[in-house]
Amino acid sequence: MNLKSLQYYNELFICAYCAYCVDNQASCPTYHSVLHEIVTGRGKIITARNLAQGLINSEEGLNALRDGLFQCTFCGACEENCIVDIPLTKVYSELKTLIQDRLPKSTHKLFENLKKEHNIYGLDQEDRESWSFEIEDQYSKWVNLHHDTGFFLGCVYSYSGRAGRGPVAVLKLAEMANEKISIFSPTEYCCGNPYLLGGQKAKAKEFADHNISEIQRLGIKNLIISCAGCYRVFTEEYPELIGKDLPFKVISHMEYLYKLIEEKKLSLPNKSHLKVTYKDPCELGRHCGVYDIARDLLSNLPGVENREMTNHKEQALCCGSGGLIKTNHPTIANEIAVRLISQMEDQNVDLCVNACPSCLLNIDENLKIEGSKIESIDIAELVLNRTNDS
Repeated sequence: MNLKSLQYYNELFICAYCAYCVDNQASCPTYHSVLHEIVTGRGKIITARNLAQGLINSEEGLNALRDGLFQCTFCGACEENCIVDIPLTKVYSELKTLIQDRLPKSTHKLFENLKKEHNIYGLDQEDRESWSFEIEDQYSKWVNLHHDTGFFLGCVYSYSGRAGRGPVAVLKLAEMANEKISIFSPTEYCCGNPYLLGGQKAKAKEFADHNISEIQRLGIKNLIISCAGCYRVFTEEYPELIGKDLPFKVISHMEYLYKLIEEKKLSLPNKSHLKVTYKDPCELGRHCGVYDIARDLLSNLPGVENREMTNHKEQALCCGSGGLIKTNHPTIANEIAVRLISQMEDQNVDLCVNACPSCLLNIDENLKIEGSKIESIDIAELVLNRTNDS
């Protein structure tokens, strides 16, 4: 083990011990559950530094580092609040390459699923189209056709059932607007985010190469992505993995729907009053800086009142589902979601509006556990709701 060979080795010695990444409301979400500093930015950095300097036993130190890294939601709150600007999420990704021989069992299983079926659930590749049953005729007209605009779904939207209403809504709205979209679900692979979160960049590159090849095969120039994790991987990771800019433009489904409304391609007669709060996804927000398009879209929906949570945009609370923590530590993931739900309840809203399927599902699960009356939906579902005459 040679930590000095790490690209971000010098960053291990910048930490100012300030604790801004540890214990304020908008800092490390896991810390509030486990109350152990190893999960925080400071804790992980100091542990890695002590390992590099031989100040702690390597076996114990690596196990502690593994626990810290895999109880992390990868939400980026630590990096947002770091006063010395350490690129903490990049440091974590690199540190994970050091502990490949001691990955959590659930992560091993996840990697087996990806290797076998190219999705996080280990389900048959042919089932990747099952999300489209409600719009079967429309889907069959658009699948594997050449159009300028394409749609990448990702694993959660494709296989999870409930979350699939989001892409269905996008395609229904596109048809209302007389648009055409290329879909390549039969040959789509996972974006590779789990491999990146698990420290296996070479495997992620294989998936990137495949997906980019499929997108180019259909001549897609503008690629719609609804999943925040997939969006981050395509825009932030793929160019680095392939060593060049992508040969197409990536847009969020919110940007696409906003454009349809701006161009007056959609009629929105439903003006019934709805109180909503938008949940900023960590990977779309803090990682990619995408905040305003959601507010712009909501402000153009008649009857919709967006009530911001106390913590939003850069200081938004994590939902608890990122960084493989839902796979490895579901109890912690649920506890994090409950703290977020508490802020939602304070706003007295009808809906929690999401732009990430993982957020949608973890929030939805815990809203039900808490007996809340708030409903968790994809923002595309809300747009579709406004097209109905009621």
